[in-house]
This record gives sequence, C-alpha cells and structure tokens, in this order.
Amino acid sequence: MNKLQNVQALRGVAVLAVVFFHLIIIERRYGGSDTILPDWLAFGMFGVDLFFVISGFVMVTVTQGKFQNLRQALLFLYHRVSRIYPLYWVYTTLALLVFLVMPGWVNSSQGGQVDILASYLLLPDELLPLVQVGWTLIHEIYFYLVFFVLMLILPERFLFIGMLVWGVVIAVFGRSFGSSTYNLVFHPLTLEFIVGCLLAMHYHKLKAVKISGNILVFVACLGMLAAILGYVYFQAQTGFPPEGWWRVVYYGIPATLIVFCITHAERNEVVLPNFLIQMGNASYSIYLSHLFTINVVGRLWQIVAMDSVLDNVIALILAFGLVLLVGFMSYRFIEIHLLKLSRRFA
Repeated sequence: MNKLQNVQALRGVAVLAVVFFHLIIIERRYGGSDTILPDWLAFGMFGVDLFFVISGFVMVTVTQGKFQNLRQALLFLYHRVSRIYPLYWVYTTLALLVFLVMPGWVNSSQGGQVDILASYLLLPDELLPLVQVGWTLIHEIYFYLVFFVLMLILPERFLFIGMLVWGVVIAVFGRSFGSSTYNLVFHPLTLEFIVGCLLAMHYHKLKAVKISGNILVFVACLGMLAAILGYVYFQAQTGFPPEGWWRVVYYGIPATLIVFCITHAERNEVVLPNFLIQMGNASYSIYLSHLFTINVVGRLWQIVAMDSVLDNVIALILAFGLVLLVGFMSYRFIEIHLLKLSRRFA
C-alpha cells in the first residue's frame, strides 16, 4: 500500500500540536511572570486524539483483503508491535538511566514512583510510564490486539458491524471504576480508533466526495479551530481541559472531521505541504524524544533565566529547533534502522 501523503501530513500536524502543549508547560515553569505563548496552545493534547483517529484509519487501510487469514493477521500484529516497541525501548532505557541517577527528573508529578516492567511492556498501570507519553501507546497496543482478534474471527464484510458493536460496548461500560485494566478496555478514547476505522471503510468502499479539495482543507481548518475553541470554553467553565467522554466530544469530533476532509482532499488532488509530510514521517521519533529535549532546555533555562521576555523567546526557539533536530536525527539514524531490522525478522 502506498502511503497516503495527507495522512502522513496529519501525523506531522498532530505531533506539532503535542510539542506546543509541552512547550506551554515548560514556559509556565521556567519563563517567569512574562510569557509569550498564548494559553490556548494548551489545546495541543488534541494531537493525541488526532493520532488515534489516524491509527484506526490506517489499520483498516493496511488490512484490506487480509481477514480470516492467520498468517496475515500475525504479520499485521508483528508489524504494529515492531513499529511501536523497539524505538520506545530506546527512549525508555534512556529515561531509566536518568531515573537511576536523578529520580526527581522522571515522573516528578508522581513522586518519582514508576513501575519499570509495566513501562517497558506498555501494560495498563495506575502510574505513568518512564516515558510519559507512553500512556497513549498503551491504548495503541490494546487497540492492535483487539483488531488482531477481529481479523481472525470476522469476515471482512462484517467489520463494520463488529466496530459498531465494540463502540456500543464502550458506550455502555465506559465508566471509571479504578481498575487500570478495566479503564483501558472500556476507555472512551477507544471510540476515536473505532471512528478512524469507520472513516477508512467509507474512504475505500465509496466514491470520492464531490467537493473541491481546497474546500475540504478549509473545513479541516475549521475543525482545528473548533478543537481550540472547545478547549478554551471547557477550560473557562471547569478550570480543567476536557477528559473522558468530554474529551471525545471536544477533541474526538473535530479530529474525525479533519481526517475525513484531509483524506478526501488528497483524492481530489490536493496534497498538504511537503514539510508536514516529512514531519509526519519523523513524527514517532519526535513524539518519543521531544520531552527529553524540552526538559534539558528547561533545566538550562532555569540556570540563566532573566526577568524579561527575551530569554523566553530565545529558550522557546531553541527548544523547538532542538526538538525537530533531535527528532529527525532519531528518525534517520535510529528509527529507520530499527524498522529495517524488524522487517528482516518478518
């Protein structure tokens, strides 16, 4: 399957949103009373929801014609697992080394507590993994496992019904009861994966939407604006960002609209800028490495901080530039080689 260029570009958009979310946190921590990043950029965790919808879309796309075939199902699971774990283990090991030397630098919000085995295996746990963004990968692995089972037991023509049933189960049992495993299995965010799957079924089985590609891109931009305004409104009303079912409403719906519009825009010969596509290619490396980079800059910033916005400008530009540099170097010199190695074993 050829990569859908706009899907890669959306991955780039998603990872940039997450990076800006964490830049906000760093500036609020080290930048003093004068800050330059606007508060609404904290909506950037929306990038995770965009990743989840994209993931569902890609799963259906890469498994067309491969259902009820044990070999193909095992290959699907192997490719997904080998895509996630090797590079994640590199950064988890780096985080573990930091934790052993400076425990307060890792998971400080949890008092330095960590479950090392759960972190490496991406098992559901009440504590965040060593690499904090790994909590999203726990959801990814769960989704891959369920999709693998569906590939084995369902004829492909019944996948739509299977997804709807799965969604209904989530809607009925999707409540927090304290058990980390239960909360993962019935987490409302799973609906974003499911919707991504449904979007892909529509995309591949029906004709292209008869709307100008440029108009579809404009509507997708409105979807991004809706996520921003949703965050601003919810934060103003509650003092917290949207979570749980509210997150699915305020972030999941705009993410669904964006993926729908941007994938169909490519069908209508509108491709997003190449720099976003390249960003999407390196998005996993950027995603795993950016917290390390930002925190190093933050620690240095703390030493030389001044009571002005000048150091904010310098530190944020430096942090953003280094995030991209480290992420692309990780992609070029680590991730690509790990992927090639894993394919040999396939």
